[in-house]
Amino acid sequence: MKKRDILAMICMLSMASAVFANGKSEQQSASESGAEWKPDHNITIRVPNSAGGTMDTLSRIFAQGVQKEMDVPTVVKNVTGAAGALCLNDLNKSDPSISEMMASGIAFFTLTPLVNKDVKVSLDDYDPIASLVSEDFVLYVAPKDTGIENWDDFLAYAKKNGITAGCNAPGGATHMLFSALLGDAGIKWNAVSTAGSNKDLLNLVSGNVDCVIATVSVGSQFVEGGMVKPIACFSDAPFTGFDNYTVPTVSSKGYNIVFKSNNFIMVRKGVPQDHIDAVYNAYMDYQKTDEFKALAQKANFTPNTMNGAEIRKSVNDEKDFCQTYYKKYY
Repeated sequence: MKKRDILAMICMLSMASAVFANGKSEQQSASESGAEWKPDHNITIRVPNSAGGTMDTLSRIFAQGVQKEMDVPTVVKNVTGAAGALCLNDLNKSDPSISEMMASGIAFFTLTPLVNKDVKVSLDDYDPIASLVSEDFVLYVAPKDTGIENWDDFLAYAKKNGITAGCNAPGGATHMLFSALLGDAGIKWNAVSTAGSNKDLLNLVSGNVDCVIATVSVGSQFVEGGMVKPIACFSDAPFTGFDNYTVPTVSSKGYNIVFKSNNFIMVRKGVPQDHIDAVYNAYMDYQKTDEFKALAQKANFTPNTMNGAEIRKSVNDEKDFCQTYYKKYY
């Protein structure tokens, strides 16, 4: 998604008119009221990234959906720094409440505590509400600069020259995936880290790096524009979502590395389950609207319907994978 489109979307979502809450007590359950529970406090969603990134954009879409479906003002608050720890600390200052939410990514609970020992977090202390997006990671190259057209070209180039990779800093998912893939392949590499995958891909197009690992939604506009080429994915099946490409898995090349992104909304442990369910159901209802479908298309992402239990299982499954590769290469 182009920067001007991102800014326009943020402006539109931020300026969406707030509506008044319905006046029910926050502690009144659905069973007591005879209707689905709704909050009577403004909702704040904290985002650990700056405005304009994927998580921020999707959190604003989520916020608009909750606001419209539940009739409660919902705002996004960006709290950046310390790999998400400052954002989490801000959430922890508030008592457990459905009105106090945070957006997070799977790496924060799987990789960050391994790489940064000062960040002590456990998903056991929080309850996921709904997934914003769960996407495949793809390895992209720029043939015009390296001559790499496919996986065999990539291996030949890497073994001869080494690899300069665009990815996040240690503790991020794409850094871990490069560590796993290139480590298992016995390839020397160095990382050029930026503030996000969009910038990594711009570095690739500019010839500053040899390859980038990024999610499908971030890489798609570069693929469609003919600027980069997808040559492998970290999925359990080939990726067919790009026009004219069937992207093979790294597992099919002999590297058993499967990992998906998962950005989600959560609250502190202790929030009543019917409150969590009501927000989840509101977001699912919003996904059925034409407005949501237009926003999702503009943001170039496929919505996800995972609930809290499914998100928790996803995080726990990936945690074992991350621990294995952390011990091996970090």
